[in-house]
Amino acid sequence: MADNLADRLRQKAEEQHKAEQAQHDKNAFQQKVNAFITENARPEYEKFAEQLRKKIDEINPHIGDLPKYQWDGAMLQQGNCVAGHYFTQTFTNRPENRLQISFATHPHVIYFSQQPPRPRVYKMQAAATDQLDGMVWVGDAGELSTDQLVDFVFENLTDYYLRHKPRL
Repeated sequence: MADNLADRLRQKAEEQHKAEQAQHDKNAFQQKVNAFITENARPEYEKFAEQLRKKIDEINPHIGDLPKYQWDGAMLQQGNCVAGHYFTQTFTNRPENRLQISFATHPHVIYFSQQPPRPRVYKMQAAATDQLDGMVWVGDAGELSTDQLVDFVFENLTDYYLRHKPRL
C-alpha cells in the first residue's frame, strides 16, 4: 500500500511540474507575442497609411461617375465624405495600440435644414498572426490584413458617400 501511495505522490508531483512548465511556456510565448506586436504595430500602421495614398492612383481611373478619391492630410475624401484614421501606441515598450477608422461627412460640410449623418466608427488594434510572421487588424470589422483593411476603407467610404451624397 505504501508503494501505491508513493506512486500517487510521484504522479502528483509530475503533474504539478508539467502544469508549471506549461504555464512557463505560455508566459514565454505571450512575452514573444507582445514583443512582436510592440515592434511591428507602428510600421504596420505606416504601411497601411501609405497603401491608402498609393491606391488612389490605381482606383480613380476606374470608378466611372463617382467622385474621385483625394488624399487630404490624414483623410481620404470622396465627394463630401471622408475616411479618417487615427493610430495610437502610447507606450513604445508595450503592445497596447489602437486604430480608429471613421467615416463621416467632411468637417466643412454644412447642413442647414437637417442634422448631419452620424459618423460610422470602427475601433481596431494591431495583433500578431498565429505564426508570428505578420500583423493583422482586429476589432469591430473583424480580423483583416493590412491589404484587406485598405480595401475595407475604400469600400466603406464609397458606401458612406452613396448613402449621404448631396441630393439635387
